[in-house]
Amino acid sequence: MGARLQTRSQKIFNRIMYTAGIQTDQRNPSRVPEKTSLPDNSSPAYAKQPAGKPRIPVIFWLLLTISLSLVIGTVLLSNDMKHLRAVGHYFGFDLFPPEVKPQPPEALPRPAPPAIYKLPLHATEAPMAETASAFLRTWRISGPAMCAALRQAGVQTSEWAAASFNADTFECFYEHSAKRGKDQLANSIFVIVRGDAAGTISSMRVKVVDPGTDQNGQLDPAILRIFETMLRQPQWLDFHETLNAIKNLKDVKEDGFGASIAFTHEVLNPDRYNFTLSLDATSGPQKRARNYFSGRTWLPAPEPAIAANRTQPELPRQEPPAENRD
Repeated sequence: MGARLQTRSQKIFNRIMYTAGIQTDQRNPSRVPEKTSLPDNSSPAYAKQPAGKPRIPVIFWLLLTISLSLVIGTVLLSNDMKHLRAVGHYFGFDLFPPEVKPQPPEALPRPAPPAIYKLPLHATEAPMAETASAFLRTWRISGPAMCAALRQAGVQTSEWAAASFNADTFECFYEHSAKRGKDQLANSIFVIVRGDAAGTISSMRVKVVDPGTDQNGQLDPAILRIFETMLRQPQWLDFHETLNAIKNLKDVKEDGFGASIAFTHEVLNPDRYNFTLSLDATSGPQKRARNYFSGRTWLPAPEPAIAANRTQPELPRQEPPAENRD
């Protein structure tokens, strides 16, 4: 019984002392509370641990930092980064320097107005039949030059001279005849080139009687050389088939641009052959072309060699002004 009273009184005493200690701490906060010792008979199991400050988790601070960063970034980047520019300008930083625009290219010069050309009336008017012309060949060689070419080919023609029957007609000719055999025609050749006093050729004729041939029936090369010279000297390249027909003694006729070529045999005498090469305007357009390009209308052109070697006259040398001599 006495032990119970002692224990109860001890509890009351301890409670009074604990209450007095709290009041003392409230009156004197700076005073450090004195350490109280537990009774000797108290066991460690009943001892109270001191209360520490509560700790905030690290993840809380991390989430708070991320949230604040998002809020600040949203504010600065909103409104076309107007707030960010204001902050940079406040601290003296030019975060977004103005773009340097390139200078516009220089305007191209104004093009010159197109040139105006006036066409002649004959270029736009419809052609008239009475004034139409046509292509017409011309001789690329003169009469004296043709006679000289025949002489170089072995045909000894005469010189280019006026004909005995007409003073306005000039000609050169060659004639050869062999002895006539028994029951055979005489082998003869007659060549004549005619033209005018200016040397323009009008026609060339060849008459062959009983020409010699080889074992293949082709014309003798010595006689064929006459026709080769007459066809090649004018430089008309579209009559190449005519020479092959003459070589085989076949009749041939060709016309083109005023030129007429014929090689035929006589009906009554098959061994007689006539060759004619003439250049004459037969139609109205050809006659107009011949008259327009006649030598009587235009001045003669200079020779190419003379025009190439002709030197230009030297201009008189001019003295420079007195102020530019120094």
